[in-house]
Amino acid sequence: MSLDDWYRNKEWNEDIESNFFAKLKRAKSQRDQYLVIQALTLTDMHPKVSLRLVDKYFGSREDKFDDVRALLARAQSYLTLDEIDDAMEAFRAVLEREAEFPNYQSGTYVDYPYIVATRSIEKEYDNAINVLNKNVERLAFPLDYFKWHAAKALIRNDGNEASKALDAAQVKKSGFRFHQNVGIVGKEYEKTIKQLCKISTTTT
Repeated sequence: MSLDDWYRNKEWNEDIESNFFAKLKRAKSQRDQYLVIQALTLTDMHPKVSLRLVDKYFGSREDKFDDVRALLARAQSYLTLDEIDDAMEAFRAVLEREAEFPNYQSGTYVDYPYIVATRSIEKEYDNAINVLNKNVERLAFPLDYFKWHAAKALIRNDGNEASKALDAAQVKKSGFRFHQNVGIVGKEYEKTIKQLCKISTTTT
């Protein structure tokens, strides 16, 4: 077991929790970070535990450095629980915090609209489009471009945007010299790609 496994537990039970908090109590620094990393690690398998850890973070944090990641853990946990309204509120909170602290950025500017579009959360459509338009200059990796155009295509049923998203999905290298395999559209997006193909052929 590596030294940092204690705050990256993928499973959770009473013994693991007891061990985690015992080590957290002894931590001389980075306590906030350990809480947030553990919360992020549990969003899929133990979302309720993750939410509890996020609440503990906000109740005891020493500064706001990890707020963005903590809010992301909250949003992802609510998504896992299918509590959509709470998830959307958390994603909007991430964007608000990023606007307040520009040095703390995440991929929420494309992830949030993409989730809104693929889950057909209609009441979020206008805000999702605004977020996309506001952050177009931040696009970097092929996956970013894919999500950006895919979200617009799905929300507006736009064949032109669908074609652009499909083009991004075909890119096999990131264009970054030392990170050629980072940010590529993977097989987990096949369902969305099929939807985009239909939009592309029926609306162009």
